[in-house]
Amino acid sequence: MSQFVTVSKGISSAPELRHLLTDSVQHLNKARQILTTSYPTDSVVLGWGKKNNTHQARAIAAKHNLPYWSLEEGFISYLGHPALGDRRFSLIVDKTGIYYDATQPSDIEYLLNRPEEWLTAELHSRSARLLELIRQHQITKYNHEPVSRWQPENNDIDRVLVVDQTYGDCSVKYGMADDSSFKAMLEAALSENPGSEVWVKVHPDVVLGKKKGYFELEPCGQKVKGFDNKRLKVLADKVNAQSLFPHFEKVYVVTSQLGFEALWYGKKVVCFGLPFYSGWSLTDDRIPSPRRQQKHSIESLFAAACLKYTRYIDPETGERCELEEIVDLLALQRHYQAQEVNTLYAVDFSLWKRAFLHCFIGGRAERIQFVRSTAKALKAASVGDGILLWGTKQYEFKAPEGIALWRAEDAFIRSNGLGAELRRPGSLIIDKQGMYFDCTRPSDLETAINTLKLSERQIKRGRQLVKTLVQQRVSKYNLLGSGHQVFADAASQQKKILVTGQVNNDASLKWGSPAIHSNLDLLKAVRASEPGAYIVYKPHPDVLLAGREGHIPESTSLQWADRVVADSDILDCIDQCDELHVMTSLAGFEALTRGKTVHCWGAPFYSGWGLTVDHLAISRRTAKRSLAELIYFAHCYYPCYVHWGTRRFTTVERMIRALKQEAVVHQAKSNKLYNWLARTKRKVGYLAEAFTR
Repeated sequence: MSQFVTVSKGISSAPELRHLLTDSVQHLNKARQILTTSYPTDSVVLGWGKKNNTHQARAIAAKHNLPYWSLEEGFISYLGHPALGDRRFSLIVDKTGIYYDATQPSDIEYLLNRPEEWLTAELHSRSARLLELIRQHQITKYNHEPVSRWQPENNDIDRVLVVDQTYGDCSVKYGMADDSSFKAMLEAALSENPGSEVWVKVHPDVVLGKKKGYFELEPCGQKVKGFDNKRLKVLADKVNAQSLFPHFEKVYVVTSQLGFEALWYGKKVVCFGLPFYSGWSLTDDRIPSPRRQQKHSIESLFAAACLKYTRYIDPETGERCELEEIVDLLALQRHYQAQEVNTLYAVDFSLWKRAFLHCFIGGRAERIQFVRSTAKALKAASVGDGILLWGTKQYEFKAPEGIALWRAEDAFIRSNGLGAELRRPGSLIIDKQGMYFDCTRPSDLETAINTLKLSERQIKRGRQLVKTLVQQRVSKYNLLGSGHQVFADAASQQKKILVTGQVNNDASLKWGSPAIHSNLDLLKAVRASEPGAYIVYKPHPDVLLAGREGHIPESTSLQWADRVVADSDILDCIDQCDELHVMTSLAGFEALTRGKTVHCWGAPFYSGWGLTVDHLAISRRTAKRSLAELIYFAHCYYPCYVHWGTRRFTTVERMIRALKQEAVVHQAKSNKLYNWLARTKRKVGYLAEAFTR
């Protein structure tokens, strides 16, 4: 294994580089450079691309006869943007040169010149699948902006795109180009496309005023200095370039990565410099590249650049991963970046809920405004805005036409611990029709289960998730129990029934269980239907720990149950029973997942689909679903999940993994003082977050 050294503090201090390089990097400060007379023979000197500050590192490598490797970010590299504090998840390590330096060979040039050594049919197919996903979700290097709905005024005119770059970009100098290349490029775009509009795309950093480009704009910002042509337009909007490609027939570049991305979309690309992707028969090259001998397809070019040349780490775990995992995460971010309302007025949210709400809303609202009442929300809202309420607060409230009404609620896998302990949720439901626990009206979940056809891939994901939930012993709150044998006193042939209690004023009872809606009534009904069974009653943890409504004195419970258990894990209880009886409890869904017979005395979201014994019918629910399908809808389709390390959207599978890792740490440290300190720290942190919003 190599020992990495660098003169760059940024390289040595970047935590993700340890995982991407598989070892830590030692910083050579001035003193060490002077005092170190020799290095271990396996040492490697690292530097960042062709930056000016790499001269010193290259000199050290040459003096001590050590290899020098160049680092650069990959071509798909961020969930957001480094300026927003995001860490890169991809890295290029080039042991020969660097991809944008056409003055000398590089590792990627070697790969592309010798495809017979690495390009297989399987890798080609893999590349094609990834390109399809990337086009579908419009993924690029930085992925912090929602995909723009940019539209030209006239769709009947052909257009070409001319891409500017930031002045002094290393890829221009080392791509055999200079200032004159940009002028020649724009002149060619105008002369070669006489019937087309020619749009100059200004670099985002120039738009922000942080850098200047190679094209100087007139003060009005709508004209390029030195060019007077009515067909010439300037595109200085804050726009994701992926949104532009459908509107342009041809893309002119000097060395910009946008040329590479344009090839993903099958666009004609004209190169006035020598970027790494030119010279392989895919581009119209105005500068020859004699070292580049092979012809490539976009699939083989992408495979070389993004699958062979680039390394990836998972942004959540810090572990090495494949590009497919990155693309899935980016697609998820894209899904929640699509804006649906302008201002979202969140009504009567507590301070600690305010602290995490922004992360779950994402880009679906341009901004969130917290207000005390629906009256204030209505006074401020206009057409295109939305109102957000928690659960069943003001449940009969109806928003005026043109104003969206959303409701939020905890999802079905929430946290390690209760909300009463200020455990921040890792998942949330945003429903735009009703709420999953309300059987009196449709919800987004019910509508989806009733109407949507799932793909085989989605059903397969549901099947795998069933296995994961059972194997990992996942429940909503993931509380630790005692592991008691709760049915130890039952006779060998006696049916073992578990009855789970709920909070008596829970909204799911009011709106989902009209006939039986108290724990005592449920116990009586179960005993009446199963007089010879051994019945165990388990109260809801919030009733026991947080003092909420629904407590039944144990002496009263034992008139209809054979045993009351308080501290046993719900999953232990489910595993030991023959069947479970609930009103609307989520424990019924967890038991269903584990293959148990479930009796529903109310109408929870999981009843009515042919999987439960239903004592209350809902005529709207007409579809018949498999367990895998129900699991997919409830855990993958309906909620959204946030990883609190990255504060980005994540998947249910990733959340389960994070919860299990967190539980191991918590169990190792758990004691009364630690629990009190942890809860106090959470409370202070959430209040600080809320007040900074």
